[in-house]
Amino acid sequence: MARQVKRGATRKPVRKEKKVIAWHYVARQGLVILAFVIVAASILYARQSHILPILHVTVEGEFNHVDKAVLVEAVKPYTRGSFLSIDVDKISDAGESLAWIKQVQVQRVWPDSLHLVVEEQVPVARWNKAAYVNDEGELFPESNKPFPVTLAILTGPKSSQLLMTKRYLNMNKVLQPHDLEIKELIMDQRRAWSMALNNGVKVILGRAESQQRFERFLRVYQQGLQRYQSQIVEMDMRYPNGLSVIWKPGLKPDFNGTV
Repeated sequence: MARQVKRGATRKPVRKEKKVIAWHYVARQGLVILAFVIVAASILYARQSHILPILHVTVEGEFNHVDKAVLVEAVKPYTRGSFLSIDVDKISDAGESLAWIKQVQVQRVWPDSLHLVVEEQVPVARWNKAAYVNDEGELFPESNKPFPVTLAILTGPKSSQLLMTKRYLNMNKVLQPHDLEIKELIMDQRRAWSMALNNGVKVILGRAESQQRFERFLRVYQQGLQRYQSQIVEMDMRYPNGLSVIWKPGLKPDFNGTV
């Protein structure tokens, strides 16, 4: 009898799982890309000068020393273009190039307008009797319109206007509570300081330790010399531990309360 031979077990073929494509995710990403393309194309289209052109320019501000028409002419070449392509920085620069214009802020107003907010220079002092300075030490030329004679005069070397303006404003702030104001502040070529006050007194501070000498002047003034201010011509603070006073002729006090 023939012997049966057992055959080995055969493996069943394994089915590979089909990859499931997340069509909702693909669709969402596609929509995002499409939206981006549409927006980019719209911006490029709108930046063309004939699309959304600037039709109106309005100007706001006080014009005391600058002709408004001159400002408009200065910025006009930079207002040609579309609402989105206009370079607002160039408009500001063109306006601020005029001597008495301190700042020009440019605002876009949808869909076809620009609004300019203009600030004129405000002088805080005269510079070398030939120009003015603002509170940031910026120089600008004299105006055809006169300014009050109460404006102080700063006299100093070339390019020292920023330093002198800061010094003037700081010193004047300290003096004003004592009914004193600087009428002229001088720094000579040696960088030595002196000042003329509204009470007619000249104060010499010198070159070294001028700030400490200024503070010492104020202390001495408060402690006794204030009562004699109308009789003083000049106070020299360049002494290490004191000062010298030049009195008006025939008015030297005896410091006992009598003149």
